Amino acid sequence: MADSPEIHERAMETHEQAAVRHEKAAEFWEDRQDTERAELERRNAQVEREAAELERERARLAREG
Repeated sequence: MADSPEIHERAMETHEQAAVRHEKAAEFWEDRQDTERAELERRNAQVEREAAELERERARLAREG
């Protein structure tokens, strides 16, 4: 099965969108003085950004063959 860069690019975008949602959730909880939930959301955002970077690398490798 061939590795498609497009699949990885779509996955990258999905992870980036999830990171944005988690950042917004962190702001929501921070506004309510719930620092524990805000920190959890920030950690989730970081994980999603890292996953996006992995997908970016996979897309590059798929393009290179």
